[in-house]
Amino acid sequence: MKFLTSTILLFLTITSIAQIDLTQLDGSISEDENTQFGKLGENGSSVLSAVVDGDYIKINVKSDTMYVASLCLCSDNSKMMILHASAALGQVIYSAKDGSWRSDEQFDWKVRETDMTEKTIKKRREYLEKYGWVANTLSMGQIGEVEFIIKKSLFAEKEVFLAAGLMSQANPEEIIPLPTKTSGDCAAYSLVVGDPESSYQFEPKTWFRIGL
Repeated sequence: MKFLTSTILLFLTITSIAQIDLTQLDGSISEDENTQFGKLGENGSSVLSAVVDGDYIKINVKSDTMYVASLCLCSDNSKMMILHASAALGQVIYSAKDGSWRSDEQFDWKVRETDMTEKTIKKRREYLEKYGWVANTLSMGQIGEVEFIIKKSLFAEKEVFLAAGLMSQANPEEIIPLPTKTSGDCAAYSLVVGDPESSYQFEPKTWFRIGL
């Protein structure tokens, strides 16, 4: 019985150590942090970069003052994840059907807190465990800097296709696409602002690729 108890305690300790450190998810991307990331692409002053870190994909977005950072991710060409960070976090899932991508979902806004208290960090961890990703909100940290953390286990294949649509304060009516020429409906205004339509056209194989 004593051996069993020790085994359980050891497992819990290892699990705790393996948890990703969300105290660094503060919307401030330091030079030291940024050197770990590889640049995927840029559009003017907007830069998208990523790194695969253990069980997670970390994605950084650096731009001018932003209202919204919206990511589109897909690995098996059947499920598209839309991850939205603005004053709150939200997601919508699209499925491939009849030559287009369809969904009857709407964004369910959560995690509006902007502080780095233990209570709020716990809330972000709960969001990560439930949805498989988390990000800072746009009013945190440095202007125009957004950090996404995404579980690799969300994706069925060893390669993830990524595009982004950004809404800037300078011109909120014009969405900044990444990649510049092939992001397609990932940069659709309705999707980026959080008012998704039931159907879009996505071509993920023309997007940035992240190998897992």
